[in-house]
Amino acid sequence: MLDLSTSGPEEALRVVLAGVLALWITWWGLVLLVALADRRLAARLAPPLLRALLVTGAVVSVQSPARATPGGVETLHGLALPDRPLTAAPEPKRPPPEPSAHVVAPGDSLWSIVRSRSPGADDASVGAAVDRWYRANRDVIGDDPDLIQLGQRLDPPGAP
Repeated sequence: MLDLSTSGPEEALRVVLAGVLALWITWWGLVLLVALADRRLAARLAPPLLRALLVTGAVVSVQSPARATPGGVETLHGLALPDRPLTAAPEPKRPPPEPSAHVVAPGDSLWSIVRSRSPGADDASVGAAVDRWYRANRDVIGDDPDLIQLGQRLDPPGAP
């Protein structure tokens, strides 16, 4: 008797397929004997079971084990690993960002723009900064500092 625990997957597949083939041959022998005795009974039993056997055979026949290349993992043994730093590289020192322009979005006001750029400032400081922003952008905003339009590009005070 064949010990499937020590044989490879290909040998196990061969045994399974041989068993399926033996069952199929046995089935056809029984169907032939039944057909000789009663043709109608054979005609009713044969198609559903034949379909089941064909589907099982098709599924089993396409299931084959993957083959590894000769040598497998051992062929990689001894290759040098890429050099990698042990610690993270320090980030380069960057100069502080220059003040950038602000494009007016829905819901923006000069007050909200200044408040978002200086979150820790008190109301008096924000009010003074709003006045500076308005004077720097008066030609874009117009005469009413409370009326800014979507898409307007507002430069911070002191920007070139």
